[in-house]
Amino acid sequence: MVYTTLVFALAAVSASPVNQPITVKVSKKAVASGAQRHSNSVKAAMNRFAATTTGQEPLSNSQNEFYSAAITVGNGQQFTVDLDTGSSDVWLRGANCQSSDNSCSGNKVDVTDSSLTDSGQTWSTSYGSGSVSGEIYTGPISLAGATASNLPFGASTSETGFSGVADGLLGLGFDSISQISSTLGQSANFFDALGYSGNQNRFSFYLSDAADKDDGEITLGGVDTTKFTGTINYVPLNAQTYWQFDSSNLKFTAGSQSGTIGGSSISDTGTTLIVLGTSQANAINKGIGAGAYDSTNGVYPIDCGIATTGKPITLTFPKFSLSIPAKYYVLSNGDGTCVSGITQGAGNGVPNIFGDILTRAYYTIYDKANNQVGFALAKHP
Repeated sequence: MVYTTLVFALAAVSASPVNQPITVKVSKKAVASGAQRHSNSVKAAMNRFAATTTGQEPLSNSQNEFYSAAITVGNGQQFTVDLDTGSSDVWLRGANCQSSDNSCSGNKVDVTDSSLTDSGQTWSTSYGSGSVSGEIYTGPISLAGATASNLPFGASTSETGFSGVADGLLGLGFDSISQISSTLGQSANFFDALGYSGNQNRFSFYLSDAADKDDGEITLGGVDTTKFTGTINYVPLNAQTYWQFDSSNLKFTAGSQSGTIGGSSISDTGTTLIVLGTSQANAINKGIGAGAYDSTNGVYPIDCGIATTGKPITLTFPKFSLSIPAKYYVLSNGDGTCVSGITQGAGNGVPNIFGDILTRAYYTIYDKANNQVGFALAKHP
């Protein structure tokens, strides 16, 4: 592949040569029980993507609902970070981090590393139920051998709401929502800094369908053809912020129920469920045989047996359709009870959110070259 050096107003971000796509194993390490985890995911999703004021970037720990991977920073420092398509900054817990809720526990980046440079700038990000702020450094950051050699990243000095198990966050959204980029006046986007061009300017996610596992993989610079079958169907983005697309003409069918999703929708790796408007969620859950909405926990209870007997949910885009089998939308709480993977919460500034429920069924491609999201039928063992 061909690489170019990306030169910005204050500094240059360069990438080490990568000749082919790189696939990295990812895993989800939730810190809450099944029932609480599903409830937390819904609440966090609503906070993550609610309309925010200027200078805010919606982030959330969601009881660690993100998929995490190992990265190397500076001269061999190892960390586990959450991979988030709903944000763009990279930040790690700093040695001087302070918090009131144990958010600062865990591994911390050593900024005295000779390969790291202090920018002299600070950054701050607010989100649904907490915040993170700190100092901005630059240095090499690697994910499975793909290295951004001089990437701006944050070392936190204050955190609230991040008491999960990861050491930081690696955003995979667009640079337009990066607070570090806004502060420095240069790109701070890890994936952009890798220098992929043309058809390789994309990354993709595969999630396991094993009932007792939350693992998968991310492929940088392309797709893993062993993880899907058939054609990749694409939908164009309607904004270069999150991975957001128009769903005003997206239709759904669930049993005897049908309708239109409406509005805009986001494909998000930090959300477990599919979050829709109230009327759409009610209709779909009625169609699949779920119970009445539980407003306390933000979910719809459903008979666990429907996982093997239930009808699929069909999403019909203008040019293609996706079918979600019942085994993906019936979620176990781990105690013999289950909830539906479709819930309400979109509207009033919150877009529809398509999380793991869809990504387990369909290999998902985030294509920056053509500003689109692609879906292909996932191939599971």
